[in-house]
Amino acid sequence: MSEIDQIKSTKQLQLRAAKTFLDISQTADDLMQSDNVDFPSARELSTKSGYSIGTLYRYFGSLNALFSFIFIDRHLRKVVIEAEELIGSFTPTDTITTVVTSIVNSLFLRLNKKKHTHQKYKFLVRILFKMAKKPEELNQVMDSVIPRILELQRNNVTGTIKLMNEDECRLALRGFQAIMRSPFMEGDPLAGSEEHKKYACEFSIALFGKVK
Repeated sequence: MSEIDQIKSTKQLQLRAAKTFLDISQTADDLMQSDNVDFPSARELSTKSGYSIGTLYRYFGSLNALFSFIFIDRHLRKVVIEAEELIGSFTPTDTITTVVTSIVNSLFLRLNKKKHTHQKYKFLVRILFKMAKKPEELNQVMDSVIPRILELQRNNVTGTIKLMNEDECRLALRGFQAIMRSPFMEGDPLAGSEEHKKYACEFSIALFGKVK
């Protein structure tokens, strides 16, 4: 085989591998977002995607690894993008109450969009903490919103938003994530409720708001 033919063959293998990866992950995402309370089994994924169970495990290692990838790549990263856009849309005259209420409402709308979301979110977060090499990796996904938050704080003229440095903002963001996530992880009936939303707003205003 000539060097050019070898390059072409390698490229074709890479393209097939990329297609397989995308096909399997898209099928898993579709099944995970269905109204079924349970996550798909390896057999169901194999049947729906058209790839063998062996191929599933060869590409992802385990179903938990596949579910973790989908959650981070298709859910958390979308949340980050939407959060960056939402934070960037606020004006210097928006108060901390307006800012926090809008963000919390947006997140709860996403969480309550489908049936069984609460049970699935709880299951996924537990998988992620179990599988992550370092527990902080899950929290770090959201860190890309920090520059937007700092910019919002600098530009705001209402006197209601606390000015922070990057480290302080990161800690406040960790607190915000805990407020949103903990009831789901603990299986608390409060999770996703209007009461949970109310507390999330109050605590987040205390975290990011300026003390009167």
